[in-house]
Amino acid sequence: MNKKRKKHKSVRSYKPDRRAILGLLFVLACAVCVIVLVQLYLHRTIDKYEKNVIIKGVSIGTTDVSDMTKEEAKSAVLADTESCGQEQLILTLENGNQAEAALSELGLTVKDLDSVIQKAADYGKVGNAVSCFKILKNSEKGKEKKRFTIAYQVTEEDVKRILEERLNPLLKLPVNARVTQDENGVVVVEEQPGEILDIEKTVKNINQFLDKKWNKKGGTVQAEVRHTEPDITTEDLEGITDLLGSFTTYYGNDGSGRSLNVESGANHINATLLQPGEEISVNGAMEPYTEENGYYPAASYEGDRVVESMGGGICQVSTTLYNAVLRAELEVTERHPHSMLVSYVEPSMDAAIAEDILDFKFKNNYGSQIYIETVLSDGSLTFNIYGKETRDENRSVEYVSETLETEEPEGKRFVATEDAIGYIATQSEAHTGMTAQLWKVVYEDGQEVSRDVINYSEYVSSKETVGVGTASDNQEAVEKINAAIETQDEDKIQKAIQEITGGNG
Repeated sequence: MNKKRKKHKSVRSYKPDRRAILGLLFVLACAVCVIVLVQLYLHRTIDKYEKNVIIKGVSIGTTDVSDMTKEEAKSAVLADTESCGQEQLILTLENGNQAEAALSELGLTVKDLDSVIQKAADYGKVGNAVSCFKILKNSEKGKEKKRFTIAYQVTEEDVKRILEERLNPLLKLPVNARVTQDENGVVVVEEQPGEILDIEKTVKNINQFLDKKWNKKGGTVQAEVRHTEPDITTEDLEGITDLLGSFTTYYGNDGSGRSLNVESGANHINATLLQPGEEISVNGAMEPYTEENGYYPAASYEGDRVVESMGGGICQVSTTLYNAVLRAELEVTERHPHSMLVSYVEPSMDAAIAEDILDFKFKNNYGSQIYIETVLSDGSLTFNIYGKETRDENRSVEYVSETLETEEPEGKRFVATEDAIGYIATQSEAHTGMTAQLWKVVYEDGQEVSRDVINYSEYVSSKETVGVGTASDNQEAVEKINAAIETQDEDKIQKAIQEITGGNG
């Protein structure tokens, strides 16, 4: 059978037209050149605008920052924030009481302000070149309107301070159980549960109000409280039945910085509970010596000089407590004398403290806990130390100061003051130098059974300090009085004063 043969078509190979290819390449090259030229033009236009200056039509929050540098914009936003900070926020309690505070008092600030300002400065200059070009042209025509939102917040530290100052008095705060004395002897006063401010939740409430509801005017926010038990309960004070030691000194509650320091320091010690074997740093319990912690500038010792320092007079607290500790026969682990004698106790009965330098420390060497009570009454300071008495009732202790040597100061020390020339007055009295020791005398059934030295103290002498005024518009007079002070000769100082003042000093 004859088969038909299929015919195969011949395929002619395609050869592209070189001129067409060249034409296409030329078109592409032109397009690229156009794009590059456009991009160059756009970037050259954008680069003409200063990076540090915000374009026209931009605001941050409600503050128009057009044509401002970043620094100027920050100042403007902060000024607006300061103005808004004068608005009053009402803080309410669940019991219906309330208090007001300016937002500035609560630490009103703008969150991440520097970052927002940088975004404002970059607007129209960073990003897609075409979009930036359109933004800049609209800005030039006054048609661009861009607002960067900002978030406000308050600081927890400031909120805590204001809440404790203004709302704490409106709360029923928890009251610790405490130990004291009445006509029946040592008694434990029962604790009282109460409520305390929840600072963290209140800060959250305020920030949520600022974020969602605030219209730059005042407002009302709920201050959160927590119902809580006190730190010390009657159960904690179980077994405390006796007064172990007590001591009183007199400071004079005259409202001076010194008297306020004594009261503040003593209150920091009050209600201290020490477990068996526990040691306390009295300096650590009372510091820091700052105004926020209840202290004021007052006179204190510095070597053989009397100077003013924050918390001056606080050593009377440590000294009074030292003597109560001795009578309770607790273990003293650190004690230092003053540099000069003090007037409120006998030599060697003092205990000086100085921040980071001197401390008074003692340890509870009883087998049960002890409790320290502070009593402030009519200018007197008393520390009572309570616990479980283990000493024989027929045993008693006495502490006797013995002076070993004295050194009387001679002459006066003249020091320059900022008072006007002609002023001259005693600033501090002379102090006698002394070495002394303290005896612990033990009696049983009224008979002395032992006598031991428990400390040795040295006190430097100090001349009477006299302040001499040196202030004057006449520089020659200032130099003359200072030269006289340098001699430490009272006659020469008086003569210089008379010559300068014409005998009217």
